[in-house]
Amino acid sequence: MESLSSHLPLLRDQIVAYGKENLEEMLHLLAEGVRLVSGQDRIRIYLEDLTRGVLTCVHASGPLADEIREVSFPIISREASVSSVFVSQYATEFHYEPEGKHTFDRGFAERFAIGHSYILPVVSQGKSIGVVCVDRFRPGEILRGKGKALLGEFVTSVADRLDVARIYHQQLLLARRVEEYKKREAASFMVQSAVRLIDRLVLASVLVPVPGPEGSSRLAILASHSEDPSLKKQYDEQGEIALQRGTSLISRFLDDNAVIADERLLRPLFFPDLTQQELQKKALTEQMALRSLYVVPRYEASSRKVICLVNYFTKELYRFSDFEMGLLQTHAEMAERMVNEIGGEHLEIRVLAEITELLQERNEELSPFLTRVLSMATELIGADTGSIAIVQERDGEKWLVVEDEEGTIVGAKNKSWLKKYIPPFRIGGHELPPEERSLTGYVAWSKQPKIIAHVADEQGGEGFHRSMHELIKSEIAVPIVCDDEVIAVVCLNSLKPAWFTEEHKRILQIIDRLTSRHISDVQRIERLEGEVTRLKTDVAYKDPQISSYRLGNIIGNSRKAQEIVDFINTVSVPLFNRITLWSKNVLQEATIGLPSILVQGQTGAGKEFFFNNLYNKLNEMYREKLNPAGQLPVKKTNIAAYSGDLTYSELFGHKKGAFTGAYSDRKGILEDAAGGIVFLDEIGDADPKTQVQLLRFLDNGGFVRLGENQDRFSRVLLVAATNKDLAEEIRKGNFREDLYHRLSELAVRVPSLNERREDIPDLATHFLGKLYRTYRGDESKDAAPTLAEEAKRLLMNHHYHGNIRELRSILLRALFFRKGTVLTADDVRRALAAGMREFAPATATQELNDRMVTEILDKIANGETFWEAVYEPYSRNAIPRDAVRLVIERSRDAAGRSMPQVARYLKAVGDDVEENDEERKRFFKFKNFLYKTVKI
Repeated sequence: MESLSSHLPLLRDQIVAYGKENLEEMLHLLAEGVRLVSGQDRIRIYLEDLTRGVLTCVHASGPLADEIREVSFPIISREASVSSVFVSQYATEFHYEPEGKHTFDRGFAERFAIGHSYILPVVSQGKSIGVVCVDRFRPGEILRGKGKALLGEFVTSVADRLDVARIYHQQLLLARRVEEYKKREAASFMVQSAVRLIDRLVLASVLVPVPGPEGSSRLAILASHSEDPSLKKQYDEQGEIALQRGTSLISRFLDDNAVIADERLLRPLFFPDLTQQELQKKALTEQMALRSLYVVPRYEASSRKVICLVNYFTKELYRFSDFEMGLLQTHAEMAERMVNEIGGEHLEIRVLAEITELLQERNEELSPFLTRVLSMATELIGADTGSIAIVQERDGEKWLVVEDEEGTIVGAKNKSWLKKYIPPFRIGGHELPPEERSLTGYVAWSKQPKIIAHVADEQGGEGFHRSMHELIKSEIAVPIVCDDEVIAVVCLNSLKPAWFTEEHKRILQIIDRLTSRHISDVQRIERLEGEVTRLKTDVAYKDPQISSYRLGNIIGNSRKAQEIVDFINTVSVPLFNRITLWSKNVLQEATIGLPSILVQGQTGAGKEFFFNNLYNKLNEMYREKLNPAGQLPVKKTNIAAYSGDLTYSELFGHKKGAFTGAYSDRKGILEDAAGGIVFLDEIGDADPKTQVQLLRFLDNGGFVRLGENQDRFSRVLLVAATNKDLAEEIRKGNFREDLYHRLSELAVRVPSLNERREDIPDLATHFLGKLYRTYRGDESKDAAPTLAEEAKRLLMNHHYHGNIRELRSILLRALFFRKGTVLTADDVRRALAAGMREFAPATATQELNDRMVTEILDKIANGETFWEAVYEPYSRNAIPRDAVRLVIERSRDAAGRSMPQVARYLKAVGDDVEENDEERKRFFKFKNFLYKTVKI
């Protein structure tokens, strides 16, 4: 009972947190609570439904659940215990008595094998709103006193929230019934007018597809009219028309999904004598004496799915004139508009109102907002389940993600018992192998909505359905697009075949238009806050033993350290003034080009750390003067990690199809960080094409995405860093002199550690404390180890090749292998010695790499592939990065400089890279490995 007392409040909090759109989720959790308290799996929940005047079964679990849900109880009845409990608001127990009086309860119990029930009311604000029943097969006590009290408290605690959702749900059901009524009335009006158009017409009708048994469709009479009431009555009594092949006249032209299979029905059909046709409804000719029929089809052009069939009957053999046929075709077109549009406006207005109300609320986190949007869409459309997937980039490819590998919801999903885990889906079209295709991935790739009426048909071929549950029969997906870029996809599923319509598609497109900008803004804010948090982590830690922190956590009393601080303080104010102009959209400032800073210094000297402190200073000013609740946009990248088109794409973005693997549009970081600051590391490694485009961008902020010809503009502060001597690179012809002058309008050199030795003791103390906090674990509360004076002197006198990185590595080794709470000189000496063992003589290392590369190339020449000889050994750390680079250099000398030539030479791909999709994907993997992993 104690575990129940702790678990039930969690279920209650979940129910109360749900919005009014989540009735089914609330019922699922309510039933879970009832099951935990009672220990029984057979649970029924009834809610008052004033639109039908009954107590409707809204949830049933256990055997025969589907059949139980079909049975409603009267609101007032002495023969039904459910009704009595609802009226009296007193719980009761039902015992099945085989010899008892025949009542509603007894008949229900015999039909569904119920021997005993505990029935309690659901009461909100003193008013009954429903009933909960706990059933078991055999007679016997279900709950005792404490259990009944606990269950009653739990049900009462969620009743108010349940009532809000119940009312909302029933309002929607009522709205749908009103819409259906309006459609019938409008269609009835149209067929009445048809009979009066042409004298010989005696009957007109509108047939529409409806779901039938076992996933097939049938044609139902939406409206009919005859001036002879008895003829109309006879016609309406004929009921629905089956569409299985050979079962009816019209089934010769339609498949069992109400899709036109015979092209003759793409145009109106005339049957001059129905007595000569095989009819399913023989009464049409035998009792009703109908003879000629003119059928006008109205259908969706893309799918050929029938919207409606308009039938015009005569009682005598009659051939319609061309004028009359044209008149009836125009009439049928108007009837189609009635079917498609009348009534739908109410639902669309409701969508507008609901989403507008949601947008006016404070929605600072993306996933809760998407969950509300998804719940509204699911409820408004009447879908059974759904999800919203967010577009994310992983290893250079676009994926759709609903939840990450740990099960954390990134997008949104509802009714998780139908979709327990949704894996990431690749974005793509027919180029994807069938096992990787999905509806959402296709919709994100094509930027077009798509309906799958029958998932079985889609699975049967090479379609785009990825099943998340075997009960799902149809689905619809619509992209959420902002600034011509797909940022998410909403997908709804139904347990009924052919459930979704063009009207549903319009509603989801309205939701897309209303929410896309807000979703994009929240995404951007969350990405920015994540980046800012990482930057703040770098500058936030301060060791209490150090007093030489300057500007954030730049450490040191040396002249070199003070020069860095002075530089940041000097340039921050004028640079922020420029950023302020961007926020006000002052166009005149664009004529002088964009600001830039060139940061130079040795590897590991702290160039990125300099940038983090500069950003922190500018961001503080931004929050103080422009947007207290926001963050200054920021992006970072390493130029050396990319090459060719990938570099261009990273900076400026690309259009779908711009290169192999570009399955969707993508913004570059210079566009994504508009109005903020961008850090480009290793600018000295930029290729000539990138250098040209960067120069143009810095001159006026203009750029073009790869694969398109539309000029775009962005305003950023560009901070570029390098460890190369750019003057020397200019002399060698590797770097453009005009770009160098453009980048170095503001320039700063980050000093090496050897140039600021007096700062090393404080730097060592800072990093030692930070490393200790990172590795100590949650259990240890001890203070960080300290450095002995002799240890500090050793570190000060050491000559550093790797600057800050090397110092940090030495301290980490000393921290791990120390003998006590004080790092002594001996601890530092051991750490220094361990580090020096890593550096073999250059000639020996080079000879070792040469021999290794020769062996690798011999293996490839003798039949091994690149993946066997290079990729797999590198992944196991069996060969070093330098050896892979040397393999590529020798291959370029032997085969040519282009990547396709190198890939073929190394047997990474076959000869048909341009024609074969699998080979193209293998080539893209080859380039990614070299550019991003090995960093060629």
